[in-house]
Amino acid sequence: RDRSPSRGLGDVYKRQNMERIDEFRNMLLVHISELDIKPLVKEINYHPEYFPDIYQLTSDSKPLVSWRALWVCEKLSEIHPEWFIPLYGELTDRLLTCKHDGSKRLYLSILFNLPIQEPISVPLLNFCFDRMFSPAESIGVQALCIKMAYRLCEKEPELMGELRIILENAETEFFTKGVTTAIRNTLKKMGRK
Repeated sequence: RDRSPSRGLGDVYKRQNMERIDEFRNMLLVHISELDIKPLVKEINYHPEYFPDIYQLTSDSKPLVSWRALWVCEKLSEIHPEWFIPLYGELTDRLLTCKHDGSKRLYLSILFNLPIQEPISVPLLNFCFDRMFSPAESIGVQALCIKMAYRLCEKEPELMGELRIILENAETEFFTKGVTTAIRNTLKKMGRK
């Protein structure tokens, strides 16, 4: 049996890690009216070593926990986008297979907060083009798809013309205010280029 001090420290770290994950999970399971993610965001901001623990919970078997962990990650991506850059491909893959509407919006929001990877992700661009006007998607997902498509097309200028045509020909009377505002603001940005 290995009794080396390093092995003992590793076991202590794993136990502390599991306890912290359980603590975070319990915080995310409270009733929504009592849920305040600001203290959790603040704690992880002060202790970056906790970030892998909250990120692990984005894959939790309980959809409520994974969705709320994503919500925490979305707020963290606004403060520390660099933490998420190595996860860009994984986040994109998760978005493409996600069925939960709230989680889709959060994945898009996190990706939107990051620098665009080059070469651009064609599957991500296709996702945005396919869903920006899809009635099956929420207003938040549609609006973020418009904004994300614009950011991706900035890196591939030959695609900007295609996006402009799509947005200019959108029959805005059929869309909500959130989507029409995203269309209008994106076309304004294109006009300034």
